Amino acid sequence: MSSISNSRIQTVLFALLSLVIATGLWYLVVGRDHVETQVELRVEYRGLPEGLIIREGMVNHISVRLRGSAELLRNLHSRDLVYTVDLSGVQRGATALPMAVDSIPDFKAFEILEIMPSRLVLEADALTERVVPLENKLLPLPEDSPYLISHPILEPSFVTVKGPETQVNSLDRLIVVYDPTKNASEGPHEANVAIVAPPQVEITPPVTTLRYSLDMKTENVTLTRDILLDSENAIYEVSPNKASVEISVPEALVEDKDYLDAVRVIVREPAAFTPGDRAEIPPIVMLPSGAGLVSIEPSSVILSLREEEGGAVWAPAESIFSMPSSSFGMGLPSQRVTGDFSLNDIPLPADVLQPGDLKAPTMMSGEKPREEKASGAAQKPAAVAGAAAPAPAAQNRNGAAPEQAQQKAESADQEHK
Repeated sequence: MSSISNSRIQTVLFALLSLVIATGLWYLVVGRDHVETQVELRVEYRGLPEGLIIREGMVNHISVRLRGSAELLRNLHSRDLVYTVDLSGVQRGATALPMAVDSIPDFKAFEILEIMPSRLVLEADALTERVVPLENKLLPLPEDSPYLISHPILEPSFVTVKGPETQVNSLDRLIVVYDPTKNASEGPHEANVAIVAPPQVEITPPVTTLRYSLDMKTENVTLTRDILLDSENAIYEVSPNKASVEISVPEALVEDKDYLDAVRVIVREPAAFTPGDRAEIPPIVMLPSGAGLVSIEPSSVILSLREEEGGAVWAPAESIFSMPSSSFGMGLPSQRVTGDFSLNDIPLPADVLQPGDLKAPTMMSGEKPREEKASGAAQKPAAVAGAAAPAPAAQNRNGAAPEQAQQKAESADQEHK
């Protein structure tokens, strides 16, 4: 009897254990298949009417909460999900578009619990463009900087902006900001600067070139200088002979005497200036490097050419047929060469040379010069001015003159007489 009772108890225990196991298996299988999760969808926009632009309300992603099989949801997370928004019905102004993700084939096997956001409210505006000027805004240099910013220029200085009409019409200019301390050295500089514009506004070109210069800080100094001639010609006179010059000097050189002494004021003599002429000439200011002319007083001076003492001032001849205006004591003849000049106008000496007077006597071979003759020999009287004295007859070795040479000497004396 007891054995029968024990077998029944074991049977009941086995049945209870089987029920527990079945319940656990059912829970594991059924509960694991149906889970909840949230996925992200990338949003794309298509079909916007021409001439419109969306100003506000656009989003890049939406979130969807789903319930379904864990295995299927796990595969869904690994895919790139895209939701496309149709904008063909959008008009200028505000337009509300509901989010209908149930049309996506990938979501057919899931229960859609929530969409965030549930709809899009889009603000559309007309698309327009216009040309606006640029304005440079250079950040200030430090107070202790020795430089000043000068001559900032933007190239180009105008750009074309395109975007929503409300924003584009509100732009009267665009500001270009640049920090000059990036390259703080004296001289000209150049930098490409990006143009910053409001969102959804397109700029053409997007970059402009900024040109500027960093100059030394200067201080104005007034100096008095003698007005000097550019040449050392002492016959010129300058009136007045002093000038007051105001110049800009680098602050570090205001007290530098050698630097300031390099400032000179000169005038240059004009061309074709004759004695007694006067001319009003602006003076020229010679400045050292880094200095600049502010003003000069007087702005012009009188330059005159005075005559030398005695009135003897050299002047060139008026033509090839005239003589200079002054001989400077050289005793030039009074005869002038004119256009109808003739050789007959030249006075000749009273005693004219004859052709025979210029004939040189012939020396025979072996004849000694006249100076080597015996001393004390009497010489013939000198001939008239311009005539050559007859040469002594040549002697042969025995001291006798040849007959032919003697005849020529006698004929020469007769022609002279």
